[in-house]
Amino acid sequence: MNALFDLLNDRERRTLVRIGLAALILLVAFLVLFVRLRGGLEKERTASFRVHETMQKTVQARDQARADWRLWEDAGRDLAELRASYFYEEGSAVQVLLRQDLQRIFALAGTTITDLDYGYSELEKEQVRKTLVTFTFTGTYAGLKKLLAAIEAFPKFLVIEKVEFPRTSSGGERLSAKLTLAGYYGI
Repeated sequence: MNALFDLLNDRERRTLVRIGLAALILLVAFLVLFVRLRGGLEKERTASFRVHETMQKTVQARDQARADWRLWEDAGRDLAELRASYFYEEGSAVQVLLRQDLQRIFALAGTTITDLDYGYSELEKEQVRKTLVTFTFTGTYAGLKKLLAAIEAFPKFLVIEKVEFPRTSSGGERLSAKLTLAGYYGI
């Protein structure tokens, strides 16, 4: 290689050195640009991956929010059905409707009860009002069982809040039970 270099004159040698230096400078510039570009691409790839992850989380959050919204809509429909079918209407004469419903229940149970005492209370936290009806049942155990079954099967939301047996005796005598029912309205 030195022999080949010796064949060149000074001017050709300087030109060759300059070309070599220019090639070396271009190679260094290319390497610097390559490293920077590669680092930039890695940063962009990482940023793109983060954006993709964020987008997936956002899509999942959106889908979850839609599912939650559907659940709330279903709950609203259920609440509307409860209001319409199981609770008494607030604006109507609740005592009259409740009395009529109780007469139907007593007829289904095959008993008559006339001494109905009404009480009213308001549950502020639940935004519900209730009417308490207290009456005394006198009859057989089978009759009481039939009355409780009729109350339980009735479509309106009537709750047996209390059952008291003031007198109990053996020997198949008639039993006496004081029942307190609650009818709800204003939900």
